[in-house]
Amino acid sequence: MLSSVLLRGVGRSNAASLIKSVRLSPLKAYSTIVANTQRQALTKPIVLAKQPLAMRQISVSAPRMASASGNHTGLWTLERLVSVGLLAVIPAAFAAPSQVLDALLAISVVIHTHWGVEAMIVDYLRPGVVGNVLPKVAHIALIIISVATLGGLFYFIKNDIGLANGIKRFWAIKGKDSENKA
Repeated sequence: MLSSVLLRGVGRSNAASLIKSVRLSPLKAYSTIVANTQRQALTKPIVLAKQPLAMRQISVSAPRMASASGNHTGLWTLERLVSVGLLAVIPAAFAAPSQVLDALLAISVVIHTHWGVEAMIVDYLRPGVVGNVLPKVAHIALIIISVATLGGLFYFIKNDIGLANGIKRFWAIKGKDSENKA
């Protein structure tokens, strides 16, 4: 941070005073850098990534912070790989049920659902529309629900018949209407 402020040309006369203040104490140096940067931003904006400092948006949510850092394609690619991977994991888990495939299915389905609901929270619970509290509460609730779901699925896989076999048994249940018709 200090080198970027100095190299960006905060001012030739200020550079020497900034270096001296850094030697004194870290807290005083930080407050001096912040004060000088704020003063410079008010008088002459420092250009970072071709945007003035005063015009940059500060992100508060995890998805927005990830996209604000620049390259969001890694997460986008991972989301697509999980989606395509589900096309192979689901049939494999039902064709050859095992704890490993059940765990892979559970992780894939929970993370896929988590990302989908997180996208809805970011899109529809914008802080400018519903306030700052509700989006944070929704993100926390989503994390708690996702972790609890994954934990419950792991418990079911480990201590019961497994995820794929459980779904097969659920599908095999015949209702009262189908028994009366036969």
